[in-house]
Amino acid sequence: MEGDQLDERKLKILKAIISSYNETGEPVGSRLVAKDDSIGLSSATIRNEMQDLEEAGYLIKTHLSSGRVPSQKAYRLYVDMVLQKDFEKLSSSEKKFFLDDIKDKSKNLDSMIGKMSKVLSSLTDFTSLAYIRKSGETKLKSLELLKVDENKILAIFVYEDFAIDKKLITLNEDINEEELNYFKEILNKNLAGKSINSVDFNTLKYEKDSLLKYRSILDSVLEKFSQKDEKNNANSIFLEGINKILNYPEYSNFDKARELIELLEDKRGLLNLLESENLDKDLVIKIGNENDIDIFDNIALVLKNVNILDNEVTFGLIAPMRIDYKKVLSIFDDFYIDDLF
Repeated sequence: MEGDQLDERKLKILKAIISSYNETGEPVGSRLVAKDDSIGLSSATIRNEMQDLEEAGYLIKTHLSSGRVPSQKAYRLYVDMVLQKDFEKLSSSEKKFFLDDIKDKSKNLDSMIGKMSKVLSSLTDFTSLAYIRKSGETKLKSLELLKVDENKILAIFVYEDFAIDKKLITLNEDINEEELNYFKEILNKNLAGKSINSVDFNTLKYEKDSLLKYRSILDSVLEKFSQKDEKNNANSIFLEGINKILNYPEYSNFDKARELIELLEDKRGLLNLLESENLDKDLVIKIGNENDIDIFDNIALVLKNVNILDNEVTFGLIAPMRIDYKKVLSIFDDFYIDDLF
C-alpha cells in the first residue's frame, strides 16, 4: 500500500499520529488519536486503521506500550506531501531576529556564513551546518594606496566577498601624492572586478612602463592578490549546536549520542557526507537510512543550496526524523535574504 493508495481516512490518522509524535516523542495510541475532533472516529475504528498502516509499513509498534510511532516510510510520505504545498514564511519577529543578528557584522564571506549557520541553529534548536564550496576566483572590488611615510605606502585590498587585506610596501625612493594617485588609478582600472587569472597583463605592462621606478608597487600588489586567490580555493564548513542532539530522547543512549557527535566533529567525515550528496538540487531531504550511514538511522538531514557571490553554499540541519517539517521548510524558504549581500 503506497502513499497515493492510502485513503483520506488513513492519511488523516497518519498525519495525526505524526503530529503527536513530533510534539512529544512518545508512542501514540488509538485513544489519543480519537480525542482529535477533526478525526471523528471511534477508538476501535482508529485501532483497525492503525493496524492496516502498521502492516503497510507506515507505523511501528513499540515494546513499551500499545502505541505506535511513525516509520521512516511515513516520514518520507509526510515530507513529500508537505513539499507539494505552500508553507508559511518566517514570522516578522523571527525575521527581525534573523536580520538583527546578522546585520552590522563583519561582511567577510566566511564570518557571515558562519553567523547565518549559528542563527539557523538558534531558530530551529537543531544542529546546523554551512558548507561553502568556493569558486577559487577571488575578484577585487577596489584598491586603495595610502602614503604612510616618505618611502612607505599601505595597500588596502577590498574584495567582492567583503574580505579586506592590507600590505605595507617599502619603496626605494619617495613617491609624491600625484604619482601615487595616478598609479592607483592604473591598478584599479586593470584589477577591479577581476580575479588574478583574468588580469590582462599585456595592458598592465604597457601602462606600468610609464612608472618603471615604482615597479615594486605592482609586484607587491600582484603577489598579495595571488595569495588571496590561493586562500580562497579552500572550502569552509561550519557546525553549530552539536550538543543540541542530547536534548532529544532518540539520543538518550550515551554511546549512540557520542558516536554521532564524534562523526559530526570530524570535519573530514562530514565533508565526505556532504560531497556524496546531490548538491545540484535546491533542496535535499534525506530521512533515516536514506543517508547511507548507520548512525543516521533516526536522523533527518535537510540541505538548502544557494549561490552567494558566485560561491555555492549549502545550509543544513541535522535533527531527529520527527521534526516539524513545515516549520523547518518555512525557515529554509525564507532564510537566504539577498539584501544581506
